[in-house]
Amino acid sequence: MSEDDVIRIDSMKAAVVSDAADTDQLHQLGYPQLLHRGLTGFRNMGVSFSIICIIGGVALTYSIGMADGGPADLFWGFVLVSGLILALGAAMAEVCSSYPTSGGLYYWSAKLAKRNAAAWAWFTGWFNVLGQIAGTAGASFGASFFIVSFGVLEGWWSYTTKNVVLAYIIATVVLGLVVTFGRKLVGFIGGLSVWWHTVFALVMIGALIFAPAHHQTASVALTHFVNGTTFHWPIYAALLGLLVGAETYTGYDASAHLTEETKQPGLAAPRAMVRAIAIAAVLGILLIGSLNFAIQNYATESVGAKTGNAVGDILVDAVGVGFGKVLVAAIAIALLICVNGNLTSNSRMIYAFSRDFARVDDGRPHPVSRKLSEVHTGSRVPRYAVWVAVLGACVLGVLNLWSTVAFNAAITINVIGLYTAYAIPVFLRLRQGDNFQRGPWHLGRWSSLVGWIAVGWVVAADILFVLPSTNPVFATATFPYTLPVFVVVIGGAALWWKLSAHKWFVGPRSLGTPEELAAIEQRLDESETAAAPVAG
Repeated sequence: MSEDDVIRIDSMKAAVVSDAADTDQLHQLGYPQLLHRGLTGFRNMGVSFSIICIIGGVALTYSIGMADGGPADLFWGFVLVSGLILALGAAMAEVCSSYPTSGGLYYWSAKLAKRNAAAWAWFTGWFNVLGQIAGTAGASFGASFFIVSFGVLEGWWSYTTKNVVLAYIIATVVLGLVVTFGRKLVGFIGGLSVWWHTVFALVMIGALIFAPAHHQTASVALTHFVNGTTFHWPIYAALLGLLVGAETYTGYDASAHLTEETKQPGLAAPRAMVRAIAIAAVLGILLIGSLNFAIQNYATESVGAKTGNAVGDILVDAVGVGFGKVLVAAIAIALLICVNGNLTSNSRMIYAFSRDFARVDDGRPHPVSRKLSEVHTGSRVPRYAVWVAVLGACVLGVLNLWSTVAFNAAITINVIGLYTAYAIPVFLRLRQGDNFQRGPWHLGRWSSLVGWIAVGWVVAADILFVLPSTNPVFATATFPYTLPVFVVVIGGAALWWKLSAHKWFVGPRSLGTPEELAAIEQRLDESETAAAPVAG
């Protein structure tokens, strides 16, 4: 036997031991290993990185900053928000290291609450699920918007709401099929997303630096302030401008929802979450700075006169139509990758939430939750959960045909819902103090400071997202509907809890002893040939 063969055999043995340890850890948390544990830390990070989607996120929100705060607030506001988001991500990562399950945030809340654990889990879970469905809708809309914009530049079609919605539905359904049937492809796309977003962000930054014949001065690009809110308070415009960064940085909880599919999740998932945010922060700051310097005509580009999007116009004006088309196409593909990550993360959250949806009076799962917690034997994918995520996003997309205002309010719930879900377990962890059982990845003595910064930022951000940006506030076309829609949606969850769910929802529950969980896994292995689904 050669030395290479010995090394290969030792590596295989180490991998088996590691997989067994990961499964044992999941058993201790109360769940069987039904999902395929094949993701590396890098591919886990890729999914979170793809959902942040720095080039797509900046492209979709940059016009907000051009009106609310201008170049100064775009750049320095993004720097500030990046630091605050890194604190929030690090605080979440510390909790993720202790409880690496697909349930993520709602599981953490249940385990960290000193009392009323089921209620904390219930509301955190609904904040997370609804925020993720709205996030998928937002990413799908962004992708379809740039697909249609590319077609407009090519002269293939005109920009209409119907064309955007059609592209939206097709993109969401096709990527739903990818997530359903392409388990290995999902992991590959997660790894690819890191390179795609990074390379094209650098290409875009380089093009904006070297291609334009004219650049703005540093004083304009970094210190020029614009108040386009119709309110007369500069500080108000500056605060609204922070939403550029706040709307861009969402979805990195995917690293937590993929822990049951990630090797050594207690270390790999927290690292992936923090690294995804950090890399996105560096690229985002450089990208916004290069866009600020490359502005050619502020008045026309801020309204997207040529492509319907401010960044699209800046690219076309700065680097020419030909290369501008390439970059617009790259943004569209980045956002499609983002949809893929959203659907993957969302389906795992729905799957995990559903397996704990049990009626305790007779011990049997609710029939709908039982279906949603089924894992297909061949692919090890929760297929029903995937299509609930697809359907939810498509319903919101069709809403855009009747009311753009209502659609925008609905997808804004993405940020409020996710931010609130992010903050609840961090807050509960802070209340635990020294009683919190740290995992292998933690913040040490900085834990409390970072945690309170994170919670404070979420409270501030939630307020910012419901503030009006135009005056008069109560005009029909410009009324900030986000808060009323959010109250109605969460009010529904509260009513359900009060009238019924508090009687039977107990939060995360162990599905058996380690021996019983191993038996569930064995049945799944045995049913591979029969192709029968197994519920988690």
